[in-house]
Amino acid sequence: MDAFDYADHFLYSLALTREPDRPLQVELHPGLHCDRYRCPHCFGLGQPPVAGPPVSAAELSRALGEVARHDPLVVVSGVTTEPLTHPQAPAILRAVRERGLRLGLYTKGLRFDRDCAEALLPGRRECYVTFSLDAFNREDYRSLHDIRIGRGDRGPYGNGADYFERVLANIRAVYEEKQRRRSTLEIRIAVLLFRENSDPDEVVRSVEALAEMADLVRFAVPQDRNDGFRVANLPPRPNTLLQTLHARFAGHSKVRVLTQTFAPARDQSFSRCYTQRFQVTIDKSGNLFPCPQVAVGQYAHLSFGNLRDGSLTQLLRSARRRAMFDQDVDGDLRCRICDRKDEAINVALGRLERAPFSGSRVAMRRAPRMPAAADMRPANPGAGRLTAE
Repeated sequence: MDAFDYADHFLYSLALTREPDRPLQVELHPGLHCDRYRCPHCFGLGQPPVAGPPVSAAELSRALGEVARHDPLVVVSGVTTEPLTHPQAPAILRAVRERGLRLGLYTKGLRFDRDCAEALLPGRRECYVTFSLDAFNREDYRSLHDIRIGRGDRGPYGNGADYFERVLANIRAVYEEKQRRRSTLEIRIAVLLFRENSDPDEVVRSVEALAEMADLVRFAVPQDRNDGFRVANLPPRPNTLLQTLHARFAGHSKVRVLTQTFAPARDQSFSRCYTQRFQVTIDKSGNLFPCPQVAVGQYAHLSFGNLRDGSLTQLLRSARRRAMFDQDVDGDLRCRICDRKDEAINVALGRLERAPFSGSRVAMRRAPRMPAAADMRPANPGAGRLTAE
């Protein structure tokens, strides 16, 4: 018996007819370097950003102003750099907040000073900061992040020997200030699990100290790097480890174990990138990319403009960007390096593209091509070429 899944087809059509200048997420990668961090598991290790002068806080504020009415989540992060190494990092954070936009910051935390805290603590809109910690002691912290102790200091941040203690002090300080002010800022600590830090008993012993300085502590297994490299020190039997930790922390109000992260390899089941329709990433020089993973020099061919070339709205509507919507991930885009969020969306929408019918071997080989212009209209529910396999 055949059944047409109207709900799936509706969601798929809704995704493909969204106006291109209404991003759900704008990601900013303003960082210039990573201090002394050389994390072997970093997505973009050894892949420098596109060369060019740094974009200013004022330029980013103007760009955000163009899309603010659509209320995108603004993520400040970096695929190959630490975002707070930008000389105007606190001003960039303030610019997002002053626009009344929701904000998420991902940082190692070394440079998270009082100015950064003051940019995030006021306001009532959704705002969170995730500190990537990945270790429970100084030795593991230095080893897992390959911190190379230098002879001299790099500015006020030291030679790398005490990064762990500095980061913990910064997290503790902002959490205490958040509580004092009754701020709605959410403090999160992210821990990637490796062979060195994955003993369940050690994790349980260490987590309470972290929970006292954060609203959420999150555990996951790292994904393969963008260059396909898989670090050798992944924990053995990661699925069992995550399930064990999930059981040990069942009912804990502040701990989340992402059990679905046990597989480090990337999915191969989809052929088009759907998530680029809903987001844009702006690198440290103002270049625009379809997703955060490709905002590096190696994927410069995927940049569809620069903030200094025109308005953000115009660039989001550009023919160059819209052309990529229908391009093949492997053959045209050459970028099968999705992070887990984007991959999950691409897998789901790819599945909807292939099979609006259930209960038979009939599948949609190619979804109806949706107009990509800003004045998109809903697709005809009966459109689409169906062929029997």
